[in-house]
Amino acid sequence: MQVLARIPDIGTDQAAPGAADVVPATAVTSTPMPAPSRRPRASRTRFPKGSVMALAVVAMVAWALASWNDGRRAERSRVERLARMQPAPTVTDTLQR
Repeated sequence: MQVLARIPDIGTDQAAPGAADVVPATAVTSTPMPAPSRRPRASRTRFPKGSVMALAVVAMVAWALASWNDGRRAERSRVERLARMQPAPTVTDTLQR
């Protein structure tokens, strides 16, 4: 593994070997920062009503189709169950017709 950087020991006053003289941060003269310009604040992005409405419509259509399919399936199974409960036609029933 290769060492990319070393953190210097801040507690000692020794400079790293080969480093130039370091000027303390308090000795540097600071220039005053310019006053921030008064720009109008950027307006917030509005809530995407169109996207939410489209998603709600898609959800309602999907729910309606699922409900309709469930009703069809329940009706089909009810008809099949009633058909199983009726007795099968016998020979005498077919001759009476």
